[in-house]
Amino acid sequence: MERFHRCLLPAALFLSAGLLPAQEQPLTSLPYTPSLETRFIDRAADPCVDFYKFACGKWNSLNPIPPDQPRWDVYSKLGNENLRYLWGILEDAAKPASRPPNQQKIGDFFASCMDEAAVERAGAAPLKPDLDAIAALKSTDALPPLLARLHLEDVGALFDFGSNQDFEDSNQVIAFAAAGGLGLPDRDYYVKTDAKSVETRARYVEHVAAMFRLLGDSAAAADAEAKTVMDIETGLAKASLTRVDQRDPYKLFHKLQRAQVLALTPHFGWAAYWNGIGLAAPAVVNVTEPDFYKEVERQLSTRPIGDWKTYLRWHVAHAKSAYLSSPFVLANFDFYSKY
Repeated sequence: MERFHRCLLPAALFLSAGLLPAQEQPLTSLPYTPSLETRFIDRAADPCVDFYKFACGKWNSLNPIPPDQPRWDVYSKLGNENLRYLWGILEDAAKPASRPPNQQKIGDFFASCMDEAAVERAGAAPLKPDLDAIAALKSTDALPPLLARLHLEDVGALFDFGSNQDFEDSNQVIAFAAAGGLGLPDRDYYVKTDAKSVETRARYVEHVAAMFRLLGDSAAAADAEAKTVMDIETGLAKASLTRVDQRDPYKLFHKLQRAQVLALTPHFGWAAYWNGIGLAAPAVVNVTEPDFYKEVERQLSTRPIGDWKTYLRWHVAHAKSAYLSSPFVLANFDFYSKY
């Protein structure tokens, strides 16, 4: 992956408290990081020939890309400094002192999260409740309440469900059932045939297999499981709208009555799912991509429960890897910082 260095243009932030460079320390005050300052101008450059170098040359030389970042700019630097400032607040709250109860809870929670030795010892153990629940699945009939639990834990498996303004009446908020369930950013990663996309998919399968090995599976089992995940996600991706189509609100507005939603996916127990997320059965749901839910139905009605156990185990590990021991953190960062 290219490493970008920009002083003016916005960029994605790839920052995690567990991945801050070792030399960094918490801040007790938030420094001012201007997006443009005269000392960053490289006056040796001719602005009529290379305006970028003229405007940003000194900033680039004064702010090299940190070794743990794939890109760096003033917004990344600002985000990093904000994290370090929050770090300082939390570290202060974690010190033994007489504090208001809520502040003490925040400090205690932070201290437990920063006990890296305990995190390293735990390995994959924090995933055990979810993994045990997945292992206990007997059929796809038991999938909806478990999926509800995982969605409440921010595990983005199978589809996305939430609420949004009704596109035809902004005075009301209604339920939305959207496409989701992918480990790569969007459908194009699964269907494009250029060399880079093919390479990315191959590396993705390797990454998924590596995560299964970290969960304790044998190399042969992990390889087979990764292929199952890729097969499920490829089917979901092919049934999803492109990013271009998603810009058209008319293609994302299919308000269905509850009975129509149930008829669209008869092999998915929506009543159990809604109960699991604490929602009274909605009268209407905007199903943003009906063809996607037809694919969900097809796979639910044809795939054995073992495939779904594999798929859910991957998504639990994927969603929570950044909070586990360093092998999980590094495997996750190594792949997702490069594709």
